[in-house]
Amino acid sequence: MIRPIGCSRGAASFAIAWLIGVAIALLTGAGADLILLAVGLVAAVAAVPAGRLLLRRVSVHAVSTAELGDVGAELAWQIRATVPPGVHVELLVGGAQVAAGALVDGHTTLPGNAPTRGVHERVEVRLSTAGRMGLVWWRRCETVELRPLAVAPPAAEDSAPVARSHTDLHEAGRVAAHIGRDEVDGVQQWRDGDDLTSVHWPATLRSGEFVVRQRLRDVAEEWVVVARTGTADPDAEAARARRALEDGLRVGARVAVQVDDGEPIELTGPAAVRRWAAAFDQRPEGPPLPWWRRPIRFSSPEPVTSLTLPARWLVAAATLAPLVMTLSPLGYAPAEILPVLAAVAFGAFMSQRGPDHHETVRQLVALLTGVAVAASLIDLSAVADVTGALRFLLPQLLVSLVVVQGFECIDRRGARVSLACSAMLTAYAAGIRVDGRLGLWVAVATIGLAVAAQAITHVDRRRAAGGTGERSTADAIRTVATRLAASLAAGAAVVGVLAVVPVPEGPAQLTLPSWLESRRPTPGDGSLVAANGSPLLGGSLTNNRDGSASDGSNATGGYPGFSPTMDTSLRGGLGDTIVLRVRAPYPDFWRGQTFSQFDGRVWTADADTGRQTQGPDHGVAPAIGDVASGTAEEFIQTFYAQVDLPNIVFAANRPERVLLDAPMWARPDGALRADVVLPKGSAYTVVSQRSRPTAEGLRGDGDVRLYGSPTPFVQLPDSMTDRTSELAHTLATGQTSTYDVILAIQAWLGANTTYSLDAPVPPDGTDAVDQFLFESQQGFCEQIATATAIMLRSLGIPARVATGYVPSERDRVAGVWISRASDAHAWVEVRFPSFGWVAFDPTASVPLAGEATRTTVGGDLWRAISGGVTDHIYWVLVFVLGAAAAFATVRLTRRWLYRRRRGRWGLVQDRFVAAALRRGAPPTAANHELAAVFDAAMPSAGREPPGDKLPRRAAELAAALDRAAFSPEWHDDDSTYRATLDTLRELEQIGR
Repeated sequence: MIRPIGCSRGAASFAIAWLIGVAIALLTGAGADLILLAVGLVAAVAAVPAGRLLLRRVSVHAVSTAELGDVGAELAWQIRATVPPGVHVELLVGGAQVAAGALVDGHTTLPGNAPTRGVHERVEVRLSTAGRMGLVWWRRCETVELRPLAVAPPAAEDSAPVARSHTDLHEAGRVAAHIGRDEVDGVQQWRDGDDLTSVHWPATLRSGEFVVRQRLRDVAEEWVVVARTGTADPDAEAARARRALEDGLRVGARVAVQVDDGEPIELTGPAAVRRWAAAFDQRPEGPPLPWWRRPIRFSSPEPVTSLTLPARWLVAAATLAPLVMTLSPLGYAPAEILPVLAAVAFGAFMSQRGPDHHETVRQLVALLTGVAVAASLIDLSAVADVTGALRFLLPQLLVSLVVVQGFECIDRRGARVSLACSAMLTAYAAGIRVDGRLGLWVAVATIGLAVAAQAITHVDRRRAAGGTGERSTADAIRTVATRLAASLAAGAAVVGVLAVVPVPEGPAQLTLPSWLESRRPTPGDGSLVAANGSPLLGGSLTNNRDGSASDGSNATGGYPGFSPTMDTSLRGGLGDTIVLRVRAPYPDFWRGQTFSQFDGRVWTADADTGRQTQGPDHGVAPAIGDVASGTAEEFIQTFYAQVDLPNIVFAANRPERVLLDAPMWARPDGALRADVVLPKGSAYTVVSQRSRPTAEGLRGDGDVRLYGSPTPFVQLPDSMTDRTSELAHTLATGQTSTYDVILAIQAWLGANTTYSLDAPVPPDGTDAVDQFLFESQQGFCEQIATATAIMLRSLGIPARVATGYVPSERDRVAGVWISRASDAHAWVEVRFPSFGWVAFDPTASVPLAGEATRTTVGGDLWRAISGGVTDHIYWVLVFVLGAAAAFATVRLTRRWLYRRRRGRWGLVQDRFVAAALRRGAPPTAANHELAAVFDAAMPSAGREPPGDKLPRRAAELAAALDRAAFSPEWHDDDSTYRATLDTLRELEQIGR
């Protein structure tokens, strides 16, 4: 029966680390944390049955030891078993443990001791393992037949009564009936080892000098030792009888034992005496104590707590990646990180000497080192609120904890606690990092933690005496394939678990991120400034010959849409630089500016700067055109600036709360501007009340012209042509709702115009919309959005143009949307009575808010993995082939070194031992004893017995191997080697 016996002490630290990871995931809303939690959950679940599955593969074939032993004496126990690595065995005889240790495949020799007194014919084998993680331990017990083991008590100091009888015994005195008793009228042995010379004390006392008597044995003396059953201590009675019997044997007597009033039983030799003492007056064991009388013990079921030196350094190495991936995004330079890594290495060096080596000194040094690390990293002036504590205090304390715990890795429990601290640090880093290297860092940290965790439970796999050398290549390939399959299954399980976990909506309200890497104030009047602090003035951008903006300082990435005016004839010099990373569950239009006034060529923003709030928690009032919607939901976005940005605060539609540690202006048109620029590395959070428009809901609003429209949003330029208005009315004919009108306009634009950054610039004096729709029919987003807005306005539908960024891709591990400089965009916003402003654009793949579906973390992870493999298939193939080549090279090199070290006769010796062990030979047997097992194997060889030729040749093979190993006169001979090899091949066929 296989049953669980408990969790190791490291399981508690694993559970605590996992729960803290849950808290960090809730605080940060990071999908990467959920991935780590799923990995930990799958590992924990897999660790539960791992031991059980391993124990099912164990087969114990035989257990053997010596035939005789004394209570407590050392004995070597041999176990022959088929077993996977990582299994611990305990041998119990008579309820007492006699040996314990790691079990290896084949033959294992364990040092142990003899059990309690008695003749034992069975041994209880307790197999226990927890798999490679060492968390949940399982035990399997079975009883194995044992060659009778007689365990006698050690001879007592005093002996049992002896009834002496002799015939024709020549002696000069009377031999005391109690050997060893110091009586005045008795005879004492002269000296140890001299059984024939004695001192006669009565004559010595009378004469005043020693009187020595010699005993001459012409006829053997007989001693009858009396032993009584039913005594309170049968072990002591057997020990006294043994002393008397062995004393009789030492003086050359024939000895017998008389139990109670029975007939004397003659015992021939010391072995017979020990067997009798072992079997004397054996009493059955009493019933076990009831459960309420048994002692309560709270101890770890892990049989071994020691930590190997390689495991200790692997634990230290596993902490390096979490430390670096945490400290580097917090702004610490390499010169500040390297001392922390050095402290980790110093802790590993101090702890490798064991728990008893200057423990007080080690703990004091650990405390001082931790305090020094914390002092070098913590800046208390930056801790002003919960967000500051999470960024400038919590990670630094976790780093110090990891450093201090590194000094305590003196056993397996301490090592697992250290890994748990590193896992918490990894979870924190996964929560605050949003860069593209997060996936790589998480993979490196997770692999390091997994390798170190398995190294902690690594057992000593050195082969027992009589081993057969290294594993075969087939076994190595089978092991690699099994582990690879297990890894793939674990990965599939992680993806499966996360497939039902939706992408987090965002961090907890208590910890909405907000920080500025540096503070660069603006004039403070709500005006726009560039990232370098210079004013953004309308119309300051000039048009180069290629149509691009010449003054890149006036717009982010050279985009002209981030200024008080937007000229539809200008294009910015955009690139692929990542500008924003946005942690949000859905994609959306990240709006920065809105424009309502159009003169036929240039859009102008509203001049009203709005209301200023000081922050850092800014409440934002509804803007013009916003409506309260019963279907609105809270939409949390955290923006991470990847380049220096102007003072534009990008946000999804209808922001109601902004976390930004600077004064901010909320404009009536819905745009947000800070009184500081946003340098690279800054972050802020926006909470929007996101309406959920769907196609059905927008059609339900019907024709929005019936509700009336605010004048600024239906204003038309004087330059608008009739054919533009006629086109709009033609497309609206037959449509029953404003939403269908928008779709019709977008469909016509998609069929009749082309999106191109190389579109010709409208000539001076022409209407930009007319030029785009009917002349060039090529344009970029500003022209497409402008044409859509003006045609809608010509129908009386309220519309405006907005600029900002759209997400072009998603980092599925970090859980963030990525916007590059080339994703700077202009789109049209249409006001609906039930939903407020709704964004439309035929060139952007951003769905309607009500139709956007939140993906799952598992779906994101699967797409990230499959996309990574597809995009880098060449490197994946190179890695796989390189790993296979490295494996083959290592195996061939090890095999070549092994064969060279052993020599050809050593290899013959190994094969001969392996063949004999398969036939049940003892692992410590000499060559001539190994050869003897093949004699017994002849009748079952499956063919005609070859007489005595093959057994004789087996003996000759054993002798040849002995000569090759020990004879100084031996010379290698090819013919002898070939003959020996032929004999070995025949023996191997028998041994299979």
